[in-house]
Amino acid sequence: MPDPSLHGNGFTCPACALQRETDLERTRFGSLKIDCNICNGTGRIAKTITQIYTESVALAQQHHWRL
Repeated sequence: MPDPSLHGNGFTCPACALQRETDLERTRFGSLKIDCNICNGTGRIAKTITQIYTESVALAQQHHWRL
């Protein structure tokens, strides 16, 4: 599960963001539960292992591996 408090393990679901924006325009406080087929209403999408490895290697090459 992608945790919003951890940096770099996921990103915000764009479908939920649009639904929450329109929901906040419609109601004052918004709904507690947003139905989403992409993230099941959590609001976050996890990165794949490949994406995490690729970003980690790129960061290591940039800061640690001086070739």
